[in-house]
Amino acid sequence: MQLGFLGHNGFSVGDQGAPVLIDAILLSRYGEEYTSSPVEIYPPRDIALDRMPVPSAVVISHEHSDHYHLPSLDKIDRDVPIVVGPLMIDRAVKAVEALGFTVHRLGFGETRRYGSVLITLFPAGADTVLWESRVSQVYVRDAEDPEIGGIYLGIDALISDEFVAQVEEGSLPRPAAVAVSNNAQITPPGVFGSLDNLRSADMAEHHGRRAAFAGLEILQGIIAGTIEQTSVFRGSHFLICGGGFLKDYEQMGPFPFSEQKELADHASELSRWVDVCGPEPGDILEVGPEGISRTGLLTWLGTDRQRFAELRARRDAFLGSGEVIPLRRIIATQSAQEEDNALRDIEKELAYLARAILLSPLGQDLIEATRAADQDLRPLVLKLLRSHREDVSLAFDLGRGAFLPVEDLPLAETLEAYPYGIVVHASDFAAVLRGSLQIWDVVGIAMHSWYANDTFGSPVALLFDALGEQARPDISCKVYDLQLDAIAKGIE
Repeated sequence: MQLGFLGHNGFSVGDQGAPVLIDAILLSRYGEEYTSSPVEIYPPRDIALDRMPVPSAVVISHEHSDHYHLPSLDKIDRDVPIVVGPLMIDRAVKAVEALGFTVHRLGFGETRRYGSVLITLFPAGADTVLWESRVSQVYVRDAEDPEIGGIYLGIDALISDEFVAQVEEGSLPRPAAVAVSNNAQITPPGVFGSLDNLRSADMAEHHGRRAAFAGLEILQGIIAGTIEQTSVFRGSHFLICGGGFLKDYEQMGPFPFSEQKELADHASELSRWVDVCGPEPGDILEVGPEGISRTGLLTWLGTDRQRFAELRARRDAFLGSGEVIPLRRIIATQSAQEEDNALRDIEKELAYLARAILLSPLGQDLIEATRAADQDLRPLVLKLLRSHREDVSLAFDLGRGAFLPVEDLPLAETLEAYPYGIVVHASDFAAVLRGSLQIWDVVGIAMHSWYANDTFGSPVALLFDALGEQARPDISCKVYDLQLDAIAKGIE
């Protein structure tokens, strides 16, 4: 079966004259319609949409902005069906329908033919983190020879238990290949990652140095870790995808270890009887039980070699500079009144955030930490930065289950006074709570946190759960309206 790679987690599967597109971002960047901090697909691509074949269908695995992109859908003929899983948020479906498409909700385990391939969707594995729990993983097979194993797209989540069960009982063929996401986003010295810990001694002493064997750890996690989840992938070939985007660190360029071809080449040298392929945008692959081979290039999309080289050179220069990238602001405020309005909008949501904390693993950790250390009942602080007013600090009081104003201290002293905390510009946090930014737009770049527990119990992980589409579609999905408005005005 043929597979064309579109970049990041985007694919063109089956007959390339009328392919099925999966999670296709068809513009160079996403988020440009509503934020000053858009995200560029990496490696960069040359895209000739006038030469793109009319697809047989478009499959969207979930509603996160690096998979679901309304301006890309706007480039596609309205007669093309859009396929989503049963957990896709209604607001996201209605936005697609507002563009004039017909949306097919495909039930988990249900198989349907589109073009030359069979598509079957499966839910994320049971232990997947909440913010990725709506993912539909995709199994693609050749419609003319469905008993030959196809390609399983293990997108952004743990492998589906239902998929494993069907393969083990023999109702589905064992996959010939599995596409795994390298979303490691290993940040170099001087760069603060989304879930990094501001209090980490490693961060303080080495400005963000990561583990000495980071590249090997990525390969261990995405290949050996996938096989450890289930035996059904033993003997399957591997496609390393994902991680194909640039966060808005202009100084840094791409994340280290995000060149999937290089990672795959190293993995192939260490593997036997299994192909490991890291495709680049535009590659056409032939995938089957016998292996993975590059057979050509797409006629309408390919890697922008000049910009690819420029971005890698930018990263090399940054790594040699010793530079540190500070917390930045996304939403600039022009007056003290705007900052007062931002603070009021934040205060309206504090009761919700307090409940979310109390019902989360973070809340249990706060209780345990306070009890063990016999500390004050205010172990977490939200430090809001402002340009036209003094900064504001709000501490979470476990006794009252509420955020209360406290004395604002310099950041260094705040880190010492509170074992858990978030620091963010008030204008940016208010924009997330209003729905004009998504939580994914600000973390790392415009929001830092610190904590005394594990990464997935951190304050930012809590915000992923509490403010992402899975829990708060009422605010996080408002950006779809901004995208639709930009499309209607012809803005790209």
